[in-house]
Amino acid sequence: MKRVVLDSSYALAMLMDDESGPASAEEVLAAHLVAPSLWNLEMANAMMSNVRRGRLREEDVRRVFGVLQGLDVEVVAAPEVPADHWYDFSAAHGLTPHDAQYLDLALQQRCAIATRDQAVADAAGRLGLRVLT
Repeated sequence: MKRVVLDSSYALAMLMDDESGPASAEEVLAAHLVAPSLWNLEMANAMMSNVRRGRLREEDVRRVFGVLQGLDVEVVAAPEVPADHWYDFSAAHGLTPHDAQYLDLALQQRCAIATRDQAVADAAGRLGLRVLT
């Protein structure tokens, strides 16, 4: 089965009622989905931010988490490297260290990346990775 790194921007675009679903969602959902170890924290943070902004109601959060769990995303530990590695890698690609972990995982797994973040998509494209938007 084909593997795809799923980033939080893409997942939110699939899950949020007020977003248009990604055109490549069917292909992404048919793949084995992987994400870096910060995945669960990023998704929890996104839910909290959306509740605070009034985009989601508290009672909707459990539904969204249920759908997320149903995606069966394999969470992969980040490499044990010093902080300066992430700084350098992030700076080289114009990304935050969080976003750089998704890109790094796609490189490690030699697979496509599903993202709605233009900076991540651009960096992945420059590295020859297939980008699903």
